Amino acid sequence: MGKVALVEFNSYHDECLYSQIRFLTDSGHSVTLIISEQIHERASEYIHLAEEVVIFQRSSQKNLFKRIAFVFGLSRFLGKKKVETLIFNTASSRLEVILLSHLLKRKTKLFGILHNLKKANHSFSQKLINKAIKKFFVLNDFLLDSVKLEDSSLQLEAFYPIFFPEYDSTAPSKPEGEVWISIPGKLDFGRRDYFLVVEALRKTLTKSNLKILILGSTNANDPKSQEFLDHIKILGLQDNFITFDAFLDNDTFHDYIQKSDYILIPLDSVGDNYAKYKIMGCYNQAFGYRKNLISPTGLEHIPDMESHSLFYTGADGLSEVFESIRTGKSDKKEYVSKKWDFLEQKNRYITFLESN
Repeated sequence: MGKVALVEFNSYHDECLYSQIRFLTDSGHSVTLIISEQIHERASEYIHLAEEVVIFQRSSQKNLFKRIAFVFGLSRFLGKKKVETLIFNTASSRLEVILLSHLLKRKTKLFGILHNLKKANHSFSQKLINKAIKKFFVLNDFLLDSVKLEDSSLQLEAFYPIFFPEYDSTAPSKPEGEVWISIPGKLDFGRRDYFLVVEALRKTLTKSNLKILILGSTNANDPKSQEFLDHIKILGLQDNFITFDAFLDNDTFHDYIQKSDYILIPLDSVGDNYAKYKIMGCYNQAFGYRKNLISPTGLEHIPDMESHSLFYTGADGLSEVFESIRTGKSDKKEYVSKKWDFLEQKNRYITFLESN
């Protein structure tokens, strides 16, 4: 398996790349990294670990004929390099994944990460990919048996991309006595319920030491975001929030996560997407930095969440969690399982790649 290519055509899911590159290079394999220009612009902390880097330029991403030409050129390039194993960091949906997997299926061992298991049974494009790729990674143990796959020829293994490069300490120190509760990501009202957090804080009697960190841009130009920021001020809760009006660089983002006491998932209810088919990115940020989560009920059937979460139901329940944290009555759940160790995750990953 000596020569491996790791591919990400999208502008996202790069949080999964570093762990895989480390697993591969630490096991003696050379890595050709094929990534979008968008990812390349923020990959300075780990790009040097790859033997060679191929960039999927923005100019090639927008034109159908250029996209197809790029894939055919990539197929020839990988053939000349005698790459033995190719891993799609996102093995779904894209024309590039469908085309490249079928061009290489008889020449190269193919693997991919399924970020949403629902697609395995219900997506036409995924079924095309499944004809070429039979071995897939998922990103949590619970996903190994959460859905019955219609295609019995598919094999699944789980690994956790919970390892990160060394980042500089750029965030301010946390004042003594403060409790930092982070919500990773920019303000996104389609994915998270921030008004639930405000209501819970409003119901919490004493909260001066509680700080909610929204680790991403608040984008005050968006009407919904401005409504939220105004709502905080009207209720006099602005001192309980730490917000940012611009994108956070990797150093600052990861430093705030490391200095946080908890990671909060602000949802009033959990649908099938997160109960059965996929994970949230903040799980692995919490697991990687050994942080406890504050999670909505509906996720407690996931063993990792049960072991490392404080659960709440609605604003009243979240307020109770805030109160227990504030008064020190909430015991943190330690990370003691070997599954969180680098060697354990590396062995899982490499063993699956080397399986027949």
